[in-house]
Parts: sequence; C-alpha cells; structure tokens
Amino acid sequence: MLRHRTASRVAVLGLLGGALVPLAAAPAGATPGCVDETAPSVLQNGCDDSTSPETTLTASTAPNGAGLVTVSSMTFTLGWQVSDGDQGPFGLECRLTGGPQAHDWRACTSPVTYADLPDAAAGTYVLEARAVDLGDRARTPDTAPLLPPTVEDTPDEDPTPATFTWGQDTRAPFVFVTGTSYDEITPTQPVVTGAGVPIRLNSSEAGSRFECTDNDRPVPCTGGRWELPDPAAGRHRFSARTLDAAGNASAWSEPIEFFVPRNLTRQRGWARVTGPGYVRGDAIRASRRGARLVLPRTTVGELRLLAATGRGHGKVRVRVGKRDWHVVDLAGPKAPMTQHVVIDRYSGIRTGRIVIETLSARPVVLDAVVARPNRFPAATRGSGR
Repeated sequence: MLRHRTASRVAVLGLLGGALVPLAAAPAGATPGCVDETAPSVLQNGCDDSTSPETTLTASTAPNGAGLVTVSSMTFTLGWQVSDGDQGPFGLECRLTGGPQAHDWRACTSPVTYADLPDAAAGTYVLEARAVDLGDRARTPDTAPLLPPTVEDTPDEDPTPATFTWGQDTRAPFVFVTGTSYDEITPTQPVVTGAGVPIRLNSSEAGSRFECTDNDRPVPCTGGRWELPDPAAGRHRFSARTLDAAGNASAWSEPIEFFVPRNLTRQRGWARVTGPGYVRGDAIRASRRGARLVLPRTTVGELRLLAATGRGHGKVRVRVGKRDWHVVDLAGPKAPMTQHVVIDRYSGIRTGRIVIETLSARPVVLDAVVARPNRFPAATRGSGR
C-alpha cells in the first residue's frame, strides 16, 4: 500500500546588515517518490518514506480445522514486499507468544524454526513477523529537531505484522473396542441373533472420532455403546481406530469376531411365520412328515439349528452331504428360539448341502442355521493396513 510522503517547509534565514532576511524559500513540499529518510537541513526539506514494507509468511504445516498441528517443529519462511521501488536494505523481526521459547520482538532471518515445542491447546502459540526498512530506520528525519517544523517520522516497519496462530498435539490416542455379545459355546466367536451387533467403542482422548471396518469394508460408527446394524449372514471381523482432534490416529484394534446365522426362508411344504423373537423377525413352520429344506453346499465344522421349542413339537433330522443324519428333538419348554448344536466344532470338517427333514406330523418351527468351519484363516486388522 503506497502512503503519502510528508515533508516540512523550512525557512532559511541569513544575517545581513544586522537584520534577519530570508536567504531562500524552501520548496512547498517533498519531492514525489521519496524512498529514503532525509533529515531537514538549511538547504533542503526533510523527507520521510511513509510506505513501509509488507511482510510475507508461509508455515511448514497448516493447522487443521481445530487449530492444531501434529508436529513438534514449525518452520516459517518470511519475506517482504515493497510497492514504491525502495531498494532497502530490509530486515525482519519476530515475536513468539506461548510456550517456553516465547520471546519479544527481535531480529530474525528466514527461515525461522521453533523445534521441540511442547503440546499445547489450539491458539497457544502465536508467531508475529514484521519487515523493517533498515535504511530508513537508520536515517530518521527527527535527528534534526532544532530546525522546526520537523518532518513527522512514520514507522519504518510493517505496522500490520504477519501472524500465525496454532496449537499442537503429537500424541496418538488409544482405542478400546469391546464386543458385548455373549455365547457360552464359542465365547470368542459368538453367534449374534439380534437385528444389530452391540459393540462399545472408547478412546483415551475425549472428543475423538472413530473409523471402523467390518470384514475390511469401512462402516460408519460412533463412540460409546453402538450397534452395527443389519449385518449379513456369515463370519464377521470388526476392527476400529480412533482419531483425536488434531488428526492423530491410533493403531487399528485387534479384530473382534462374531457370526450371524443364515435366516431360513420358506420353501415348498413350509409356511412363513413372524414374531419378535425370531432372527430377522420371521421363521418357517411345517406340520407334516417329510417336509424338507435344502440349503446350498457349504463347508461345515460346526452346525447349529435355531428353532422354537414347545410341548408337542416334533423332531427333525439334519445332515451335511452324504454324512450321517442327526436327530433334533424340538419338544420342550415353550421358547421362540433355542440353539441346538447339531455338530460340534470338534467333530471335523464336512462339505455338502445341508438337508433338514421333519420326522412326524407334529409341528416344527425353524428359524435359522449356523453353519461355519471350525478353522479360520488369520484375521486381518482392518482396511488399509
């Protein structure tokens, strides 16, 4: 920004014949384009360069939206700009507010680095930098104050310093993931029968957010008690990490595993029934001997049948491929869903279609099937790792 130059008009008087008379009249004003400080004298007006240099500042790291950086060292590239052709020389002065390295205005050279800064809240650190016209500062018009009127001396440094404000957080948080589903048969790989899978997510730093994956696919999630909604049937591996306000990310959690049963749907000879206690809200019912369900070919190391029980309920038999039949008696206390272990996880692997067949005309209500291997490949730890 170009500001006006100011000059004083100096009347020069001489002594002639015992009387004071003007020897010469000073110019009416300063010469346009003044870029150097000139003190008033008996021969000329004083001159003040009232266009100070402007300061430029670029930081090595920009704060995020929370005003924080994740590094402990900041480097600033400083410079100056002039609009009036002044050749200088120019210099820089810096002032740092906040932290143990704080200091008042002092000369500095570009680049300026502040290393090993302690973590601090957003807004703690403020760097101010200003360009200085060193040539003008050394030639102040007011050095001749006895020749009134003197030239007003405007500042020789940038009156609006460049400013950079930041806070710092270099420590990554920790994530805590807890699966709350319970299964006394396979505690580390529980079967989940609800509409959602309850999981608790916590961070070591308040205000942190979370990123989650289910079978290596990103899923939206929130902290505290949360449920993975509507999971697909089959094996699941869930992992999470937490990111603090500065953007520091924790390591991904070790996966927690769970298994969602395959919901049984109506086939010939079976009718659909609904109820709040069933997987996905429905089940299938048959009341004649020989009603069959045939499920796709799969590898089975553990097989469970989820079915309703009740007084007067009948029996079914189940097999995988061409292996032996296993009989399941569904008579018992009334319950919308009971898990019946048909093949335990220590009985070896078998492959084939799963066939379920009723053995009498007594009613049976079948809900879902857990068919999974008893050996799993090594779990990964979430996507992108």
